[in-house]
Amino acid sequence: MSLRIAKIIAFGRQAAPYLAIELILPGGSLIALVLWILKNRPSMQRRLPGARLTAQLVAALRPSAPSTL
Repeated sequence: MSLRIAKIIAFGRQAAPYLAIELILPGGSLIALVLWILKNRPSMQRRLPGARLTAQLVAALRPSAPSTL
């Protein structure tokens, strides 16, 4: 088996759960995207230079007390 085919099979195995969620659940595209981002967060922070700063900004904007609405 060539290296290219092995990489395609490995990618298919990694993507299969997300594709199943996308096809089965209503709004599955968003759910699958969020789950993928949560799983790959550390590697994404290394690749994206502004990701850590953005995460700190979002954490700072969260309210400290629960809303009473």
